[in-house]
Amino acid sequence: MGKVVVFVDESGTLPDPKDKIIVVAAVGTLSPNKMERVITQSRKTGDFKKAKGEIKYYTAGDRTKKLFFEKFVKEKPEIFVLVVEKMGRKIPDTPENFAVLCWLLLVDVIAFYGEIKEVIFDRHFSKETDITRFNQKLVKHLENKFSIWHVDSQNDKRVNVADMVAGAVLAYESGRDNRFYEVLQRRIISLKHLNWTEAKRKFIGK
Repeated sequence: MGKVVVFVDESGTLPDPKDKIIVVAAVGTLSPNKMERVITQSRKTGDFKKAKGEIKYYTAGDRTKKLFFEKFVKEKPEIFVLVVEKMGRKIPDTPENFAVLCWLLLVDVIAFYGEIKEVIFDRHFSKETDITRFNQKLVKHLENKFSIWHVDSQNDKRVNVADMVAGAVLAYESGRDNRFYEVLQRRIISLKHLNWTEAKRKFIGK
């Protein structure tokens, strides 16, 4: 399974105390370019006037979301989800804290596949120094070796699939909307729930 490409994105934020939870989602696929095709087709026949461009869960209309998730699950991706309860805290959005979340998610991804080719993150940090710190923390705690990329979703639309999944899960977990979660639910390999204290403890104890 060494040719698997994994896309990662999150929904919700660490520092905003109004966000009770944060969701990080990973989408694994042997056919990463099909993910771009799903996005393009969903835009073309959905609420957008142009096929080109990205899709974000919180800006896409319901028709586009419905089309996206129907096409997405037909490609048989594997989905991995981490849901972290923030316990009312304002958690600093540092490379170290974000690495905690991504490590907890990726251990499940690696356990399932055994070997992966690359992990592509929707770019979370703007500073290269922060990206380097994040990569160092992540690699230190993961024994498996794979390429890590941080991309702008406007340039690499494929990573939008992880945004859409994370958004649908957050909407479901928050009790706001379960329609799209129910469509993708059968493709979920792992769904892990932790609070922030448990997450930090697992990371530090690694």
